[in-house]
Amino acid sequence: MKQFNIIKICILVFLGITFTQCEKPLKTEIYGEFAPIDGPASEGFMRGLLDGVYSEFQFNGEDGRNFIYFGDFSGDHLWNERGGLSRVTSFVLNWNWDAQNPSWFRSNFWSKPYRVIRNVNYFLEVVDDSELSDEEKKIWKAEVRFARATTYAFMYNWFGSIPLRTKSSDPPQMARATDTEMLNFIETELVSAAIDLPLEPADGEFGRATKGAAYGILMKHYLNIKNWNKVVEYADLIDGLGLYSLYTAGDNPHRDLFKPSFETIEKETIFAFAATPLVRGTANAIMSHSYPESNYKSFVNGEDVKLSNQSISGTKNRVYDHFYNSFEPNDDRKKQIINQYINSENEIVTQEANKNSSFKYWPDPEMDAWASGHDFKIIRYADVLLSKAEALNEINGPNSIIIDLINQVRIRAKASPLVLGDFSSKEKLKDAILDERGWEFHFEGKRREDLIRHGKYVSAKRNHPVHPIPSAEDFRVLIPIPQAELDANPKMTQNSGY
Repeated sequence: MKQFNIIKICILVFLGITFTQCEKPLKTEIYGEFAPIDGPASEGFMRGLLDGVYSEFQFNGEDGRNFIYFGDFSGDHLWNERGGLSRVTSFVLNWNWDAQNPSWFRSNFWSKPYRVIRNVNYFLEVVDDSELSDEEKKIWKAEVRFARATTYAFMYNWFGSIPLRTKSSDPPQMARATDTEMLNFIETELVSAAIDLPLEPADGEFGRATKGAAYGILMKHYLNIKNWNKVVEYADLIDGLGLYSLYTAGDNPHRDLFKPSFETIEKETIFAFAATPLVRGTANAIMSHSYPESNYKSFVNGEDVKLSNQSISGTKNRVYDHFYNSFEPNDDRKKQIINQYINSENEIVTQEANKNSSFKYWPDPEMDAWASGHDFKIIRYADVLLSKAEALNEINGPNSIIIDLINQVRIRAKASPLVLGDFSSKEKLKDAILDERGWEFHFEGKRREDLIRHGKYVSAKRNHPVHPIPSAEDFRVLIPIPQAELDANPKMTQNSGY
């Protein structure tokens, strides 16, 4: 069983400032607004602050679900219907989101990230005078700087440039940073954090920042801003650590990779937000939302049989036919999507058109009703291979090195290897890489950024074979600044088009 601190159940209260934590009682100390006034902060106090950073930083539970759902449902492969959730996802599916809807934009993508940033700023202002050892100070400072920079990278991906808050004394009303300021901060902070981050999570706690995680976030950041040489540099640095590889064991390793029981075995996941059914606030609900219908009993071939502790939600995640049919027949990744099942009456049911079901988050035998322990994977080694392939193709493609990188992922999935001679141009191979990313990363929240980077986000929606939005606007590559932020901060400007 993986070891990690269930930071979500710790309580962090900033009015006062009073802190409590899960592990042990804290020393009683009197604090000013942001810093201790009667001597160095205790180790317990600092651990409470660190837990407060990770509590907000983790995109797990409902936060992680919405992170993935927006990334995938606004794209071209997956959709959602029915139940209360569909009233929110309809804004995403129909591309009519605005500064007030869905509520995710304010709660998950704006307020929560800025709480991470606030907590990091407080931490950095008191850590140097604390009772932590020099080694603890070095590592913990690197961890929180990683969390802050990664959070800014996420927000830049969603909103573009935003106010850059780096200290607790920053005024409530701030204008956007420039693009140059924003990118420079993200990159220099991650580079600096990576120097002091450990190779393995501190104290053996799964989900804490590592050197590989910093390299991975930098690699993906550079991929999305199309700094191709930097993508290759950080992919190579990840390889140089010698810690990560594709998981290839067993008959269907891609399926096993997404089983909670394999999370301590595989070495493919570079960074993830931890989930457990033991704490509902961290748990993953995606599988509960993805069962075909309430009468589902099992796969036709018997590979999955629903257990009594696994519940089926009323909302339904669906896979479009054109995506399901785009896989090669023997591709293991296709085997995680079904269009037939056996119902509670032992009948074979064929699902309606475009209502296929993804079992990527393979049912967790330890599920507690809807709550499963599937971690929210942010960076996998498969992404290192395909990101490097994409960057090399942009630099000097096509060539055999690129094909070999892609084929490592395809061969693991039992898909037929690509042949260099089939790609007469960089553009043809670029399209193949986008397809490969779709097959490999569906339901991991990456489709939006992949389509944007390839210049196909808007056209994919305008020309969608099932749910087209002919009037889909170009400005929706960024999401709107929440209206509540505009009301509270007159120096903030709305993204163009909203």
